[in-house]
Amino acid sequence: MTTQAALQVLSQALKLEREGRAFYLKAADEALDEKGQAMFLSLADDERLHAEMVERQIHALEGQGVYVLLPDLKAPRIDLNARLFPPKREDVAAKVGANPNELDALHVALEAEIKSYDLYRTAASTTDDAAGKSMYQWLASAELTHFHLLMSNYQSLVDRGGWA
Repeated sequence: MTTQAALQVLSQALKLEREGRAFYLKAADEALDEKGQAMFLSLADDERLHAEMVERQIHALEGQGVYVLLPDLKAPRIDLNARLFPPKREDVAAKVGANPNELDALHVALEAEIKSYDLYRTAASTTDDAAGKSMYQWLASAELTHFHLLMSNYQSLVDRGGWA
């Protein structure tokens, strides 16, 4: 991946992370349940940290033309070919007990995490730079963790009418 292409990916990543943080802060503010609020606030904080990481790489690429190795960054092994899919909204339309606003917020969040995950897994697969590949793999893994957290809460709201 060229430096220019990397900067484009990182610019898109920064936009997604900032939008994600803003969304999670709004969702936390509107959540009716304390567990939902806490989860959204935690995700907002994660998105802030991701944005800071991406910004550091943008500055490094603009200044030195290379990614910087981030200390203590250990990217867990994940299948970069694995695709994620959100639940179908119509599958839960008939379920009762869950606040539709919370389900809608979770569905939007799941779609956003999938978008970020896809961006990072693709970048990890196309980057030859070891530091860049490690960062993208770590970010893809973080977004995958967010996806699973959101899915467990989505399923809990649908099946039991409450947060996990």
